[in-house]
Amino acid sequence: MKISHGIEFWAARLAAFIFRLLSRQMALTLGDRLGRGVNNLWHSRNLIVKKNLEIAFGDKFSEIEREELSRGIFGNIGQTLAEICRFPKIEKDRLFEKVSSEGEETFAELLEYGKGGLLIGSHFGNWELMGGYINHLGYPVDFLIRGQHNRKVDDYLTYLRQCLGVRVIHSERGAGGGMKEVLRALKNNRQVAIVSDQHAGSGGILVKFFGRLVSVPRAGATLSVKTGAPIVTGYIMRKEKGRHHCVFDKPLYPDLEADFDTEIFRLTQLYTTRIEAAVRKYPEMWLWTHRRFKKVAGGDLTEGAYVD
Repeated sequence: MKISHGIEFWAARLAAFIFRLLSRQMALTLGDRLGRGVNNLWHSRNLIVKKNLEIAFGDKFSEIEREELSRGIFGNIGQTLAEICRFPKIEKDRLFEKVSSEGEETFAELLEYGKGGLLIGSHFGNWELMGGYINHLGYPVDFLIRGQHNRKVDDYLTYLRQCLGVRVIHSERGAGGGMKEVLRALKNNRQVAIVSDQHAGSGGILVKFFGRLVSVPRAGATLSVKTGAPIVTGYIMRKEKGRHHCVFDKPLYPDLEADFDTEIFRLTQLYTTRIEAAVRKYPEMWLWTHRRFKKVAGGDLTEGAYVD
């Protein structure tokens, strides 16, 4: 193991220990202040956030408002990390005290449909907590994730996620990159959660997001069309006093009679539009810290085209 990986691992463990040692409210306050501090110190990332906001919203926000939004975005990231570190302390009954929801009948509909479900989510609010909440509602959830470069840190994150009862499938581990486990989960009528809101680069599919063509992973829609599993979208909102509220949308059912590529594009555009609607409504809750609007090179640069 690299020395740097060891340092990162023990730093993560120390941070988790401190956040669990504090009361819940103190941990959230510390996480918020640390996040806002990072916003002030990490100038390059702060510029990415403000540039993304300018691209997405044009002149809707002034420079001062974009800076304030950036502080709130980093504050949410800090609070989210604090909450993830505290997952081992969460009890089922206390989770229901802190998280409410609307649209949960969607999962009863999926359960009756019998083909499992693909939860296509985004880095919104505390997206990790939403998976645990769905699991505690009685609908088993598997996270399909791409692991961290630091295997020790990745294993620790897996442990924290499993504290909320979710199962973790690593896309890069095992024969077939975890795909056999995904197909088995869907066959067993489980929900497979996939985050699909970042630049997919080569291998993605081009759809509209805030009026611009962006590369989106096509794995979620491809799985839906191949297996018949419906797609569910939704988001989790951070509320006052450490509370959260989940909103779940109606399922998107694949048209198995449609042209394969056309249906993949249709589903991908539909769930991307739903993600955009949530981000437009609550921009401070989304992870604007990555370059989402990268120029796409190669191939036919039209909607629905695959990126070479």
